Amino acid sequence: MKTILKAILVTLLYIIGIELIGSWSLIKKINGLEILDRYYFLIQGTLQLIAVSIFIFFIKERTFKNLIKETQRQWYLLALILGISFVFIQTPLNWIYNFMFGTEYYIAYRFDGLPKFRDINIVSAILMIPIAEELFFREYVQNNLQKKTSVIFAVLLASLLFASVHLPYMNLIFDSFIQDWHLFYITFFGGIISGILYFRSKSIGVSIIFHMSWNIFSYIV
Repeated sequence: MKTILKAILVTLLYIIGIELIGSWSLIKKINGLEILDRYYFLIQGTLQLIAVSIFIFFIKERTFKNLIKETQRQWYLLALILGISFVFIQTPLNWIYNFMFGTEYYIAYRFDGLPKFRDINIVSAILMIPIAEELFFREYVQNNLQKKTSVIFAVLLASLLFASVHLPYMNLIFDSFIQDWHLFYITFFGGIISGILYFRSKSIGVSIIFHMSWNIFSYIV
């Protein structure tokens, strides 16, 4: 029970940290640095990765040695395939979500997203944030849960906590408690796939590749 409560608590602190990092945009407006708006997501992703890296550094007793464990190359290939495939898996998942909540989420699959890669901010979404989130939710949260609970429970709880980070908490404050659970719903299933890959491959590198390829292909389609 202590391990579970600890996982929930550190995730809460993670969410608070993200929101605090995001608040730097208010500081730049006060100091007349609106020019940084064009790099908002890049700066936010960079700060998030730095914060998580510092956390992992101390948790791993001030070393990154053996952080990414060696594993068979086939796991990286599988992670890449599943990351791309998950964009298509989202269609039947959307059908279920739309049926339950009366929404109209769908993916058009136009494959016209390559121009988006001209924006430097995309580096945050396809590189920095995936690394930060996988280090935290798989290497730290899930890894600790696996030591004290069943693997199935560890994967499910870590995925649930991972999904909770993607809720629009600012809406809770500024938009009269309006919430949209779709991103939470989708990332929960993505977290399960990532968690299984992490457990089976025994390497955080594999889950990072899955997360990165998922994000990259999401922009492409």
